[in-house]
Amino acid sequence: MSGTPPARAGVLCMLGATMLWGGTFVVTRDALAAIPPAGLIAGRFLTAGALLAAIALAGRRRFGRDTWIAGLVSAPFVAACYLLQATGLLATSAGSSAFLTAAGTLTVALFAWAGLGERPSRRVTSGIALALLGSALLSWRSGMRFGGAELLTLAGATAYAVALVVVAARIGRVDPVALTAVQTLAAAACVLPFARGSALAAAGLEGPDRLRFLYLALAGSSVAPLLQVFAQRALPAARIGILFALEPVFALVFAVLFGAERFAPRWWAGAGLILGAVVIVEGIASPAGPRSPGGSSARPATT
Repeated sequence: MSGTPPARAGVLCMLGATMLWGGTFVVTRDALAAIPPAGLIAGRFLTAGALLAAIALAGRRRFGRDTWIAGLVSAPFVAACYLLQATGLLATSAGSSAFLTAAGTLTVALFAWAGLGERPSRRVTSGIALALLGSALLSWRSGMRFGGAELLTLAGATAYAVALVVVAARIGRVDPVALTAVQTLAAAACVLPFARGSALAAAGLEGPDRLRFLYLALAGSSVAPLLQVFAQRALPAARIGILFALEPVFALVFAVLFGAERFAPRWWAGAGLILGAVVIVEGIASPAGPRSPGGSSARPATT
């Protein structure tokens, strides 16, 4: 097992992951025209899990006890996130889905405090509050009320925050590739009962739909989760949650450039607040302390 990577490497990994995930909202929205949500999620998890497992086995990665525990326990929460998010995208915009996902994921700081004892610093708390305000500007419909699709998306994002903390509890004792393989295949097993055979429809996709599926499976369900796990080895959970808030900013750009979506000025103001939150936390944050054997930082969540 290699040592803990520097905090800067963790930040770069999360930037890469959020950029790749930011592109999945528009791609998922368009792919849902060809395949139901459960089938799409199950198909991409099966494809990604098989690829990651092959890489892990070829590289003789260690599938230790902690890898199996973290992967299997976190998998249902990961599956719930993706399935609820995809279902929500049937009735909401890619932009709103991304922003609500970021808002829900920010709750990782609360779960990490309760489950890992990682109490967020004042700076992290301020960053979370600013990012939540930005997400509110970007997500609420007129009248400041949620619809059913928005509630599903938010619930899914909160489930993913729980998965992040489950992984963080054992991150110092797992191999990232092996963990991601176990988690992805187990998540596929969780979704398959809801797919009713539609997961096989992914194999018959053609043209743009096939390209969309490959992006979701390779970039969204293989590379991005792996980058996130590497980042978790270097950064406490609260900082991971803050960096996740960049996902809707990337989604906004992709939705404008490739998704033919247009957004009101308040959306751009919200994106600015999210970027400000990341700058507040990451622009002046000191490197994360060495992790304890349990996976949490040896000192509070950040400085």
